Amino acid sequence: MPSNVPQAHANYLEHVRNAVASDDRLSALLIGGSYIHGGLDEHSDLDFVIVVNEDSYPDVMATRLAFANALPDLVNAFTGEHVGEPRLLICLYGPPLLHIDLKFVLKSDFYHQIERRAILFARNPAETEALV
Repeated sequence: MPSNVPQAHANYLEHVRNAVASDDRLSALLIGGSYIHGGLDEHSDLDFVIVVNEDSYPDVMATRLAFANALPDLVNAFTGEHVGEPRLLICLYGPPLLHIDLKFVLKSDFYHQIERRAILFARNPAETEALV
């Protein structure tokens, strides 16, 4: 983890990492955005990519609001169809108010990735590293 991560962000990194690690339907947790590109500060959002096992995808997509609600202090969450990304769940947590994006993808989606990401958790690190 970069040394400049604000404490509220660091706390949610751990919450999301633990939630993904404890859910057998999920195979990896990646992060992008300002965490990777620099400039992360107390006003930054966190852009997570959650890799879902193929056979669990319909179930995960149907229960993703419950996943977000299981993290502490959810204020509101809504899907990303309005920005053309139905796999995205846009969440607000707080206080302090923190914007967290949770994008639920399949391994096959990595053939169309548009940005570099860091691996925060992987059940199969070598396989996930090859995808990224």
